[in-house]
Amino acid sequence: MKHSFCLEIDESLSLVQPTLEMAQELFEVVDSDRDHLRRFLDFVDSSTSFEPQEHYIKMKLEGYVKGTDRLFIIAFDQKIIGCIDLHFIDTNNKKAELGYWLHSSQTNKGFMTKVVKKVCAIGFEDMGLNKLSIRADTENKASNAVALKNGFSFVGTDKAEVIMYNEFRDLNKYSLLKADFN
Repeated sequence: MKHSFCLEIDESLSLVQPTLEMAQELFEVVDSDRDHLRRFLDFVDSSTSFEPQEHYIKMKLEGYVKGTDRLFIIAFDQKIIGCIDLHFIDTNNKKAELGYWLHSSQTNKGFMTKVVKKVCAIGFEDMGLNKLSIRADTENKASNAVALKNGFSFVGTDKAEVIMYNEFRDLNKYSLLKADFN
């Protein structure tokens, strides 16, 4: 990833513009951490080779062109450790939703809090958005904590919001307005 376009967050942590060439490494990151990731992400089981990751990157790049998505690869010391994206971008109403995941070897280091803050800055300052939302499984303590650490306000819990592994899951919803962003 030495020649990828990236936005430095600190000396080791950066957001990288995705390319199709990253699909294999992205798959390897997911594949090496299946048990951790699949607890809250249902795409893990269908990711059995690099092709689904390649399809995902293509879909997100097409969304970037259409103005509906913005994907960033999270890199630490030039190695992929996760992803964050803005999706459901609604330019008419100036809002979007954030989604993110991180390899378990890199959790509890404050990385995701820094990454979310940077993506919020991009959304508010560069893209002209006014509201960002995060939806997190009620049992995903880390994801809920990241939202709160970044100044998102708890809006409420959507009961039985999604079905994952044949079970209804509750999601907490958080929002952050541009006026409240530090």
